[in-house]
This record gives sequence, structure tokens and C-alpha cells, in this order.
Amino acid sequence: MKKSILILAGLISFLLTSLTQLPAHLLTDRLPAGLPLTLQGVSGSLWQGSASNVSWQQLQLRNVQWDLHLSALFKGQLAAGLQAQLEGGDLKGTCGVTFAGKLHCRELTLTDLPAQALQPYLQGFMPLRGKLQADLASLDWAKNTRPNISGQLEWQEAGVQMNPRAFGNYTAVFSVDSAGVQQISLNSAPEAAFALDGQGSVQVDGAYQLSAGLRPNGALDEDIKQFMAISVGMPQADGSYHLEKQGNVAL
Repeated sequence: MKKSILILAGLISFLLTSLTQLPAHLLTDRLPAGLPLTLQGVSGSLWQGSASNVSWQQLQLRNVQWDLHLSALFKGQLAAGLQAQLEGGDLKGTCGVTFAGKLHCRELTLTDLPAQALQPYLQGFMPLRGKLQADLASLDWAKNTRPNISGQLEWQEAGVQMNPRAFGNYTAVFSVDSAGVQQISLNSAPEAAFALDGQGSVQVDGAYQLSAGLRPNGALDEDIKQFMAISVGMPQADGSYHLEKQGNVAL
């Protein structure tokens, strides 16, 4: 009995090792038709490979490299350690996709992503400037839904396209509550042009609400006052600004 188990374990190990040495395109050419994942320019093996372009719903990754995690196959997933480029930024983490079409990522980092890359998801907001740095503990994204995110995003040298000034660094902390609602907490670095204190939420259907206070850290130039009046509204009696926003995130 023990000998049979050892032989079976050896056979399984041999088969798995053989599978991972297969050319990557043999798998990617046979992905389920309903899976919202497409790969182009595939090379290398199933174990270690690359693709010039990977599309997931509205997400476009370029120069993707992966190291397959075999254990995920037993859970009905394709999972791998990834390195890729996203809209000019660099992405690194461990991601998997189930055969039902749900994306799971863990320990995901994103560096130097141009802020304007978020514009398709921010209907009703002015075009942004600056760089985004993200350190996400988790990201879960099912087909035709908004993602669930836990972690931190920093907007460096923040600004908008209609004004040349950079207003400093601002941070968003993401969490998901027990009802599945995405919660967002907003704050600013001490040296930022505005002290920011805000809260936001995104429902499962993509409906969002945002409430934030902005207090100038020092006197404002006349052009900045005019810009704030146009983009946010007139200041309150104490010189601070209040922003209320609601709408729908594009899914």
C-alpha cells in the first residue's frame, strides 16, 4: 500500500512537472470563452512565461512576466507571481483568476502610475495630474463589478490638468466592510497645500458618495482662489472648503 502511494505521488509529480514545461500558448489558446481575460504575444513556458499584453475587463497590462503557482490549480485557479507595466507604472504582486472569472491579488504594489490613468473610473471629476503609488494587501474583482480593495494609495505631486500647480501629497486608505461596501478614508501630508480630511464609500453597484474638507495650509494666491471657486465652490467663513460628490463608478 505504501509503495503504491509513493508510485502515485511520483507519477503526479512527474505529470505536473511535465505540464509546467509546456509552451504557455497551449494553455492561453484554450482559456474558457466566458473568461474576461485575453493574452497576446505569449512566450515561454506555462511555469515561467511572458505576454506583451494582458487584458482583464477594462484593465490593460503590458510586458507581463509570470511564475506559476502550481498549488492554485488544485483550488480551481490560475495564479502566479506577476510583474507588469500598467499605463506607464510598474506593478508587482501575486494574482490569480478563477475559472468563474474572478480576480484575486495579494501583496500588490504599484509605482509611478500617472494619475490620469484613473480617469475612466472617475466620471464627473476633472482630469488629474501627478503620480500614484499603491501598496495593497488585497484586491478582489469579479466580472462586471467594481473591485474590493484593502490597502493604501498615495497621490504624489497632486494636481489637475487645468492648473499647473502641484498641491502636495495625499493618501487614500481602502477597506471593505462586512456588507461588502468599499470604504475610503482621505488625508494629506503635513506639507501639502491643503489639509484634507474626508470619507467616501462605493456600493456594490458602483454608486459612490464622497464628503471631504479642505483647509488651506497658508495664504492662497488669487489664481488658486479662483481655481478653487470654480472647481470646489466658495470658501466657508473660516476659509476652508467643503466638497460633496456622488455618482457612479464605471464598471
